[in-house]
Amino acid sequence: MARCLTACLMMLAAVLPMRGQVRYDVTHVGPNVNTIGSETGAVLVQDSLLLYTSMQNQETSRLYLIDFSPLLTQVFQAPVSGDGTLGEGTVNMWGLNGGGMNTGNVAYDAKNEILYFTRSQTGSDGVNHIYYSKRNGKRWSKAVKMQGDVNLTEYNSTHPSVGYLPDGKTILYFSSDRPGGMGGMDIWYTILIKEGMPGNCTNLGGPVNTASNEITPFYANEEGCLYFSSDRTGGQGGFDVYSAEGMRNSWQLPHNMGKEINTKYEDLFFTLQPCRCRCQSLEGEGADNGEFVEACGFLSSNRPGSMYETDSNCCHDLYRWRRIRKPEGKETPVQQPPYSRQALDYLPLSLYFHNDEPNPHTLDTTTTLDYGLTWRKYMQMRDEYKGAQSNPIDKRKRDSVQGAVDFFFDYQVKKGYNDLIAFMELLYQDLKQGKKVVITVNGYASPLFESEYNVNLSKRRIHSLRNQLCRWNGSVLLPYLNTGSLKIEPVAYGAPGTDEVAPGDPRRDPRSMKSVYGIEAAMDRRIDIIDYRYF
Repeated sequence: MARCLTACLMMLAAVLPMRGQVRYDVTHVGPNVNTIGSETGAVLVQDSLLLYTSMQNQETSRLYLIDFSPLLTQVFQAPVSGDGTLGEGTVNMWGLNGGGMNTGNVAYDAKNEILYFTRSQTGSDGVNHIYYSKRNGKRWSKAVKMQGDVNLTEYNSTHPSVGYLPDGKTILYFSSDRPGGMGGMDIWYTILIKEGMPGNCTNLGGPVNTASNEITPFYANEEGCLYFSSDRTGGQGGFDVYSAEGMRNSWQLPHNMGKEINTKYEDLFFTLQPCRCRCQSLEGEGADNGEFVEACGFLSSNRPGSMYETDSNCCHDLYRWRRIRKPEGKETPVQQPPYSRQALDYLPLSLYFHNDEPNPHTLDTTTTLDYGLTWRKYMQMRDEYKGAQSNPIDKRKRDSVQGAVDFFFDYQVKKGYNDLIAFMELLYQDLKQGKKVVITVNGYASPLFESEYNVNLSKRRIHSLRNQLCRWNGSVLLPYLNTGSLKIEPVAYGAPGTDEVAPGDPRRDPRSMKSVYGIEAAMDRRIDIIDYRYF
């Protein structure tokens, strides 16, 4: 399994930067697993066994007599063959299912061989709490309820999902309706100190959580992406699947997965399959035009086509999804999208700066520095940022915050510069073809300084991007800037929402380390390329 996962991650690394057309293919997995009951939450364990949750009337269950409730939720399993075919589903016999208790929503920690899952008493008033079981040789340990404040007596904690931080620590995402959220069910996280022992639970906050319900999180560690379902406005209807790049409580704006994944019904439990189907070439349909399966997994839905007894939309079934990509080089000239559309795939493109950079302590609106120079200097300050977060009194909090620093530098600062290089190449190809392009750039600063200073600082930051465009790749873009075929439309905002930042906020206090080295302040100090259009 380890060799398979390593190979797939290497192949995926080669796949993800590719541009081209993407489509999703969603199919019902069939009656070996699906029943007239409800099947949800499919995850692969050891690449050959599918665990999932099934709610069935006890008259149809092969394990229990009618001893408890008419309906009981249990963990089921089905073998997965070499070609991905699912065998017949049967009740899991590892001791995960508690007699007379609803059990389900399994998450698999492959690194530590631990299963996390939910249990609740039967009946409408049963509160969901999270349990875990660890593999010991060929056996799984007795189910143990998680400690700490993951489980609160009167509130639901459910839908666990496992991720890994850059420092190797395990992070557990889950859904809860506990106090301190933004409304309804929210997604929370905790960093595990050791097996079964969580740290403090933290709400993901916006833009992932809203006043609506956010449930069934699944963190795809290799993509740095959280998939979840929400009934917020603007979707197809019911619960829709969304994706958001980030980690912990630092997230990009969630993206609705679209009509190929979502329906007007309930679409839930979107999970990514670890290895088996990924990077395979298609046979038959799509084989001639170079399409291949980039990623695949499962979701649950009560859309038309799901199995039922009397109500056509009563119950959820498992569906398999595949993300299919046609590489850029395989597209015909007619099908190939214009470069402007490919450039738009990178937007909004965020570029980050250290405090008061470039050219601190001035009211100048221009700079001689280009963004690449400021970026390289900024990347060398990672340890300085981590050192400023140190708090020897609370090691758990220090480790958590320093992990957030690593994530910020690796997945935001570094990623932004790499995306800029790819963006400039697409821009150059567009200009060579005779297109005239205008890009719109927003400038921001943290709220540490006054409004006038921040506006000028934002203008300097936008000017450093102009210098980068002028000097990139032997100044090939400079003639287009000089002739006006390439225009930069700047909008200098200063500090984002300065008027809404309370005077006591540490980002506004020059005595606070958070005003310079805090991640929230660092996120404020950026420019965003937000639009790319022809004129």
